[in-house]
Amino acid sequence: MTKNKKTSKKKKNIKNDSFILAMLLSTVSILAVALKDYSFHLGDLQITFAVFAIPIILFISNYITKKYGFKTSLQAILVSSLIIVAFIILIKDLVNQRIILLEVVGHFVSYFVSLFINLSIYYYILINFRENQFLIYFDYMFSIVIHHMLYLLFLYRMVITDHFWNHYFGMIAIEGIFAIVLVMIDKKIERGIKKEKTR
Repeated sequence: MTKNKKTSKKKKNIKNDSFILAMLLSTVSILAVALKDYSFHLGDLQITFAVFAIPIILFISNYITKKYGFKTSLQAILVSSLIIVAFIILIKDLVNQRIILLEVVGHFVSYFVSLFINLSIYYYILINFRENQFLIYFDYMFSIVIHHMLYLLFLYRMVITDHFWNHYFGMIAIEGIFAIVLVMIDKKIERGIKKEKTR
C-alpha cells in the first residue's frame, strides 16, 4: 500500500514538472513573438531580439525530451504552438488590427514544424548516439534554419530586400554561437529516459 502511494506521488510530481516546463516553453515562445518587433544594430545589420529566444525555445524542448521523453515533449510543443496562435489573435484584436490568416498559420507552422523536427532528431540522437554533442549542435542549427525558411515562406512571402541575406545569415550565426553554449549546458543535464532504450 505504501509502495503504491509513493509510486503515484512520484508520477504526479513528474506530470507537474513537465506541465511547468510546458508553460515555460509557451512563455518564452510568446516572448519570441513579441521581441520580433524590437531590434538592435550589429554593424550595418538590424537584428531582432528574438534571435536569443529561438535557441532557448529549442533548449527547453530538448530538456523536456531528455527528462520526460518524446510524447511529453510533443504535447508541450503542441500546447505552446496553440498558445502562440491565441496570443497573436488576442493582440491583434486588442489593437484593432485585421487578423491575417497567413500570418497566424505562418507562426504556427514555422514554430511547430521546426520544433517537431528538432524533437525527432534530438530524441533519435539520445537513443542511438549517446548524446553526441556534434550531432546535437547540428540538430540545433538544422532546426533554426528550417524555422527561418518557413518564417520567410509564410510571413515574408519570399520577398527579399537588398540586405536580406546578410540579415538572414547574421541571425543564424548569432543563434549558432548561442547554441554552442546551450549544447554544453545540455551535456550536464541528467538524462531521465535511459530506461526507454533498454525496453
